[in-house]
Amino acid sequence: MYLYHFSMLLVTLLAVVAVAGATPAVPRAATAMYNPDLFQGDIKGIAGQEPGKERAAILGEQYLWPGGVVPYVFGNSVNSYERSLIISAMDDFHARTCIRFVERTSQSNYIEIVSNDSGCWSYVGTIGGKQRVSLDSNGCMYKGTVIHELMHAIGFYHEHCRNDRDYYVTIHYENVQAGMESQFNKDTYWQYVGEGYNYESIMHYGTYAFSVQWGVAKTIVPTDPNVILTEAYDKLQMAQSDANQINNLYRNQCSF
Repeated sequence: MYLYHFSMLLVTLLAVVAVAGATPAVPRAATAMYNPDLFQGDIKGIAGQEPGKERAAILGEQYLWPGGVVPYVFGNSVNSYERSLIISAMDDFHARTCIRFVERTSQSNYIEIVSNDSGCWSYVGTIGGKQRVSLDSNGCMYKGTVIHELMHAIGFYHEHCRNDRDYYVTIHYENVQAGMESQFNKDTYWQYVGEGYNYESIMHYGTYAFSVQWGVAKTIVPTDPNVILTEAYDKLQMAQSDANQINNLYRNQCSF
């Protein structure tokens, strides 16, 4: 009897240790945004740049949406709940910036928002004609994620890839998945639009982006020890600095 109880106790202890030592699962919201085959994880292409050569591009006025107006259509895959969520994300732009998303009528340049493609991604700037914004139903239907992808569509890159980022974060390449190191390349020829680095930017990735061990091996660590990075999908609105940068970038396009 004693041996039986001892054996059961040992099994229980081993189970607890196994659970405690298990690697946390990567959230689907993260894998949907951190696509290994896309530039910086969720950029399908960049206006005026040849695919595969998107590094450090500067967007000219010709790659912004004229008048700050972005026509859009929903693909047939987008259900009523998803439409409401996406429109609420657009409302964040409407309330705080000069950008206006409008339902397409006959405009030749517009975005098509779909939910049945793989992952969360967008092009940066207007590429001409119909351009897709992918908001996969499985992982991308978060207000913060939608705002993030729409900011790409109007011309923005990632905050953690700014040329001045090394003053604010350390990239631990030893913890980055093999072959994914280039996802953290800095935008050498970036365009400054009036705001300093902001950890709270909706365009900033979280601590474990492209990590070899999610929840354990950190890849993006703030130089300020008091800062805790938050994933875009956990945010409900853009930062004020994001809104300011949008208005600064579109100062020649919008009528304030």
